[in-house]
Amino acid sequence: MNNRNIILVIILILVIIFAILGAVLGITYYRNNSNNSNGNQAETFNLTLEDMYCNIKDSKKIMKVKITIETGNKKTLETLTEKQFLIRDDVNKIIRNKTEDEIQGEEGQIALQKEIKESLVNLFHDNTITNIYFNDLIIQ
Repeated sequence: MNNRNIILVIILILVIIFAILGAVLGITYYRNNSNNSNGNQAETFNLTLEDMYCNIKDSKKIMKVKITIETGNKKTLETLTEKQFLIRDDVNKIIRNKTEDEIQGEEGQIALQKEIKESLVNLFHDNTITNIYFNDLIIQ
């Protein structure tokens, strides 16, 4: 082999080594970022209440609702779990003061979720209650 071929082989070997090294570093960097991004997300805790049946204002219909409360604090979750009777009473009062028209459609349900959340934040003096979800919502 002449010098030109030896130089080409050495360059080819160096390119392959750098490609392998780049792939390994890229995979390592990607895995570390995936682990860090999962660790930076705030931990949430959920409490799902049993089915509730509520009367609707000025109507012969009733509403069946199953609610999940989301919080960012484990201590708040413990408090909510212990005081489920207060939550159920509060939700019942809110729904009984709503007419059918007020809770119909997506806007009505979103407004109801916001009102329940604000009421629970005020009731427990705790801003870590982040969201209210309706698992079931049936009006009959």
